[in-house]
Amino acid sequence: MKEKILRLNLYFGLFGLIFSAFLLVLDVSFMKTWFFCCSWWSFILIMDSLNFRRSKASPLSISLKNFLFSAFISVLVWLIFELFNLRVKNWTYHDLPPGILERWIGYFIAYASVIPAMKEISLFVQSFLSKRKLALFRIRGTPVLLKSWFFSGIISIILVLAWPRLFFPFVWLCFIFMLEPLNFWLKNETLLKDLEKKDWTRFWSWLLAGLVAGFLWEFWNFWAGSHWEYSIPYLNFWRVFQMPVFGYTGFLPFALEVFALYQLLFALYKKLQRKIVFKGMIIILLLVFYAGAFYLIDTFTFVR
Repeated sequence: MKEKILRLNLYFGLFGLIFSAFLLVLDVSFMKTWFFCCSWWSFILIMDSLNFRRSKASPLSISLKNFLFSAFISVLVWLIFELFNLRVKNWTYHDLPPGILERWIGYFIAYASVIPAMKEISLFVQSFLSKRKLALFRIRGTPVLLKSWFFSGIISIILVLAWPRLFFPFVWLCFIFMLEPLNFWLKNETLLKDLEKKDWTRFWSWLLAGLVAGFLWEFWNFWAGSHWEYSIPYLNFWRVFQMPVFGYTGFLPFALEVFALYQLLFALYKKLQRKIVFKGMIIILLLVFYAGAFYLIDTFTFVR
């Protein structure tokens, strides 16, 4: 029964994507507001079914609990970048629902799609890649390299916060350098461990996932009624959809940041599996944090 549902998700997702586009063309007000969310979650169903069909393994088939965790924690991961945006002011939201409850639910659903979508795309890409053909060279996680990366990440954050108009691109780099060493020291999953083995497969799959996801984010955002718009210092030209063309390069390192953030949070989640009360307190604290961040987005990023 489970396998049948996982296979049917391909058709559920295709129907959702086509039906959403159809309602958007008809100028249905509900779909103008929710088109971005409907498109992404339909796409996630499609990709999960394709991954299951190709390799008999997908995030939904392996563990529904872990899938839901990745969606819940995806909100936290994206909100980190929303908080940076309060300083760098690279994007603003337009034509969102006037009601605070509907708007905040929309934030949550949209942000919850980031990690599940990128995981699905990376797994799909990875199934086509060969380790031998894509390996470049070996990178060893020496103490000097790890410490230099870690402090480079911290310095990048300081530069972004101190001079946002000049160093705003560092937002999309700092967490790679800071969290890859941290995950390495904590013995979590890291791309650096792959590169020590001269295995570049996962590295390339996540880079490509970032590029594909970035294109789809901008494509669906362009047609949606509720959308965001960019204003980027010294690179604000040659737009493809809403995004200046050079902005697409940011999706590549962003994907690696998402991978590193997810691995750190997933490792913490596994350690708390049996600590029900403590885990419940963390969930409550995260929900409070989400509400606070949503309020800040409403106040400083949402243009009424």
